Amino acid sequence: MMLKDEARKYIESELKYGEQRKLYHYNCAETLLNACNDYYKLNLDKKIFKAIVPFGGGFCSEKACGVLAGGIAALGVMYSEDKPTDNTKVKEITQRWVKVFEEEFSDIDCKEIKPIYKDPETGCANVMLRAAELLESIIEGEK
Repeated sequence: MMLKDEARKYIESELKYGEQRKLYHYNCAETLLNACNDYYKLNLDKKIFKAIVPFGGGFCSEKACGVLAGGIAALGVMYSEDKPTDNTKVKEITQRWVKVFEEEFSDIDCKEIKPIYKDPETGCANVMLRAAELLESIIEGEK
């Protein structure tokens, strides 16, 4: 099992609801954070998942990709230190994540990524799955 497999569960979870599937949809930010929560056993509170909802679709405005934001949220949980600290580790790994993401998708903005990668049938599933692979490789590199 890989992080990508956890993400796929969230992507496909709505399919069992047929006509009501839009009511059970996990956006890109939710998908990656939920997958990280399950895969890395982060034990996140349910409220954090509500907090990440508006990050989907590039802050609901096609700005910074929600997958990128969901990954940043997961890294924050995993690598941020309790104060007092300068949080050097989380800054470094977040910068690495943004760089790798941008190199892979040629941008970080939803409005630039969607026209190239969004599929009419599966939406941005391919972006979410590839991003999960990239994020997992970055996290594995820290171990």
